Amino acid sequence: MWANNLNKNSKLKEGQTLIILPVSGVLYYVKKGDTLNEIAKKYSGDIQEIISFNNLESEDIYIGDILIIPNGKIPTPVKINKQYVQSSTVMYNKIPVGSSYFICPTSSCKISQYLHWHNAIDFSEKCGNYVLASSGGTVLRRGWDNTGGNYITILHPNDVVTYYGHLSSFLVKPGDSVSQGTPIGSIGRTGVATGCHVHFEVRGADNPFNK
Repeated sequence: MWANNLNKNSKLKEGQTLIILPVSGVLYYVKKGDTLNEIAKKYSGDIQEIISFNNLESEDIYIGDILIIPNGKIPTPVKINKQYVQSSTVMYNKIPVGSSYFICPTSSCKISQYLHWHNAIDFSEKCGNYVLASSGGTVLRRGWDNTGGNYITILHPNDVVTYYGHLSSFLVKPGDSVSQGTPIGSIGRTGVATGCHVHFEVRGADNPFNK
């Protein structure tokens, strides 16, 4: 219930996507100023288990990261406020952005799947074509996860983070500054993907392409 922002009286709908963690624990969105030590202490987790389970290279974490805390415990219930996003154990203001703040991360802008896991929209495109920075910012991470395959995250000036998954190659590295429309990688089908596309998430604001 916690991971899906539900309560005992919530009714499920046909076609609704539910987050089911692969292990007992807590799902946590990293916010500005967080440290791994503080997160582990607050939710009764083990730092080394968190590092190992989330395939982290070190204790360095970044705003917008999504962590699973194995065997983590939620300290207190949090009342749901419609003005906030609840992601298991963290609530943060959804930052309003202008209609032109984000552009499609592909040239064709062909949506193949509407809103699903972690505020994401999928854009289909021919494998090998460019993936574009949806807005200007700084590259936080490029790496691999079992579901998203090769991925890149970009931090934007308003502390919103965008995620680009299933890439076949990278054209940027952490620390690089990118402008809106800059090619950052190539379309692929790495990780869990049924075809060539980019999994595009917005963390900290609404995904404008859900409209």
